[in-house]
Amino acid sequence: MHKELNIIYLDVIDSTNRYALRNFAELPDAALVVANGQNAGRGRHARQWLSPPNTNIYASLVVKNAGRNPVMASIIASLGALSTLRETAPEIKFWLKWPNDIFCRERKIAGILCETASDAEDRFAGVVAGIGINVNMPPEIICRIDQPASSLRYETGSKFNLKKIAEKLAKNLNKYYSIYSILPEALFDLWKTENLLLGRDVGIDTGTETISGRIIDLGRSGEIIFETAGGQTRFFSGDVRINKDSIDFEKLVPV
Repeated sequence: MHKELNIIYLDVIDSTNRYALRNFAELPDAALVVANGQNAGRGRHARQWLSPPNTNIYASLVVKNAGRNPVMASIIASLGALSTLRETAPEIKFWLKWPNDIFCRERKIAGILCETASDAEDRFAGVVAGIGINVNMPPEIICRIDQPASSLRYETGSKFNLKKIAEKLAKNLNKYYSIYSILPEALFDLWKTENLLLGRDVGIDTGTETISGRIIDLGRSGEIIFETAGGQTRFFSGDVRINKDSIDFEKLVPV
């Protein structure tokens, strides 16, 4: 099932996710909302997503036919963003970090935030998958972010055309949404192989404690299957903490 590309360009707004949620019923399936800037951009756990105007990609994908599981929308969005980054800067090695981030080396360059949409009767209507990609953010701003972060400009020293990247993103999201409609299991397996911390010893910050162990698998609902000295545990949310001194990122990420 091929979906027609539909990109909606907006000026500075509160956030593309909020816009898509407010207008979900009117927006077509697979529409991509793209804004020049956001004054209320958010990441997971209500964290602020720095969104200066005309600098990065701030976008939200409208997903009306991916079942009731928001994880599939997250998978479509993360693979679409990953492919877009690889096409834009093929010399850089990008990888997925559970649950919904894209990294180069130990630095975050993109994130996904999925939120469910409801109809007028408060019934489940679909999912909005927010996508933030740091593109032209300069090093002096990157260094002010409170976690290891990056941008395409930081990595390459070059500035990029945001509209061209938005168009690439829309095409890649379209592709993976179409694959999902035909071969959802294949899409899940692809997403799983791109999560390169599988089999690695890491820590998981649950919000109340950090638990050390090994990621041994990813479940079909998007959960992480984690092995500790006390046995196996499943986490549906949490922050994976990596030790950059214990992982050789050049060997971890394939060319």
